[in-house]
Amino acid sequence: MTDKRRISLPPYTRGWFQIGWSSDLKRGELKKIRQFGTSFAMFRGKDGKVGVIDDICPHLGAHFSEGGTVQGNAVRCPYHHWCFDRSGDCVDIPYAKKIPAKARVGTYHVAERYGLIFMYHSQDGASPPAELPMMDDFVEQQYDRPATYEFAIRIHGQDIMENSVDSAHFRAVHGHNTPENFFHEEGKELRITQAVSLRRFGVLLKGRLEFHMIEPGFHYLHFPQVMGTQAQVFSSIVPIDAQSTNHRLTIWIRKSMVPGWSRILRHFVVSEMMRTYHEDMQIWENKEYLPHPVLCDGDGSIMKLRRWYAQFFESTTLDSSGIPIPKSAVDTLACRESA
Repeated sequence: MTDKRRISLPPYTRGWFQIGWSSDLKRGELKKIRQFGTSFAMFRGKDGKVGVIDDICPHLGAHFSEGGTVQGNAVRCPYHHWCFDRSGDCVDIPYAKKIPAKARVGTYHVAERYGLIFMYHSQDGASPPAELPMMDDFVEQQYDRPATYEFAIRIHGQDIMENSVDSAHFRAVHGHNTPENFFHEEGKELRITQAVSLRRFGVLLKGRLEFHMIEPGFHYLHFPQVMGTQAQVFSSIVPIDAQSTNHRLTIWIRKSMVPGWSRILRHFVVSEMMRTYHEDMQIWENKEYLPHPVLCDGDGSIMKLRRWYAQFFESTTLDSSGIPIPKSAVDTLACRESA
């Protein structure tokens, strides 16, 4: 049965997306990555560089990730041992005197930063218009080893991002005080400052969260002051297919001069984040998307976030509010106009 909950949103956006962590891919290792409704073969060559190619050998259709190996800086197909490098070229066929001109496989732009592996994705296969973004004023060496999490959720990525600015749910779902959001647009980027407070251990804890929304696959949250230090949370929302999304989180705590304090604080921050995350996830996987929800005067931030997110959809018709119109509705309108 077709799931109609997400029919009113295009499933994919363009941009840079985190597809793994550097520490999880050793030299000479090959892994299958399933994102954007298809499979890719990700590998690290002998030279230490990462490559991502289509997972289907153009020879007779074998999947590189099912028994294939890394040979030098190329992937060897398990079926007939054809080898393809990071540029997509076939560099070796053990039993051929001449490599066919069409012996190529699709490749993708890849970058590594902050111990994370990224690829650029667009539906038309275009090159990235800009290099991989960076996090402001973040020096990785000043932070302890991060905590990392990966979730596969039956939800559209936009729902995850708009949850961050849905102030009313913080009290209803998590028991926090209702935060206040302050928006600042910088071209295609969005900065949100959020004043928050919650009661823990009988004490009212107050803080400020600074969101920097660059792309759906590249955005982060900065805690400028959390119990005497700082924290940074990188977030990448990567569609698995039209129904499900990978959400990858990397959480850093700044090193402290007090022995052991960073470890204690990391435990507190991570525990609190994961508690609220699982509370949200329970709702995310059991809700429907409403393109035009009935909102009150305390819900203004949700539509601001949706309008920002809509710019990353490709070949999409938007309504007067900047919200994507379902393809079925566009087709119906076109038929009426032509009748």
